Amino acid sequence: MLSMWNHNTHPKHHNNNKSCVWSDWINLGQPTSGSEGGDNESIKNIVAAGYHICSAPEAVECRAKQYPGLQISQLGQDVTCNPSVGLICDNNKQGLQQKCFDYEIRVKCCQFCEWSPWYNVDYPQFGPGGGDNESIKKIIESGKDICEKPVDVICQAVRYPGVPLSELGQDVECNTKVGLICLNKDQGIPPICLDYEIKVKC
Repeated sequence: MLSMWNHNTHPKHHNNNKSCVWSDWINLGQPTSGSEGGDNESIKNIVAAGYHICSAPEAVECRAKQYPGLQISQLGQDVTCNPSVGLICDNNKQGLQQKCFDYEIRVKCCQFCEWSPWYNVDYPQFGPGGGDNESIKKIIESGKDICEKPVDVICQAVRYPGVPLSELGQDVECNTKVGLICLNKDQGIPPICLDYEIKVKC
């Protein structure tokens, strides 16, 4: 999974309970040639390529790699550039030249400061090397749209909702940095983790 957030270059902007951040510029490759070719930097393709961006960005910016200082409207090409699609350029729409520039795109993703639903993306595996992994990283990799750095988390056992972890008698890690990790080798008898779930506040 490729993370595209550069917090130094593109700082977060907070508006009430909303936190927004711009990705780095993304370029999936050179335009394909021929009348049926072009440049496809769609949101769908970017996500499929493994980039960690939101599937429904609030805004996008597109530019030609060769002309980074020019607005896309100044390039004289017929392209689609919007948050719902991303960037699409078809060679057959480009007049006499019939060739798209090499485009790149960046996206603005926003999250609201609120609690997520309960997430349970893993099930305890048997054996000393097993356990239950409800880490922030694994939840994101499973396709859930949550922030990488939550401000708070709550963990509980699925079979014992509302019971504090301290009363369950298991040694588990539950924090905003990692999420929830339970390792069988850290448990007593029986040596297996309960099935846990977690919710996060972004």
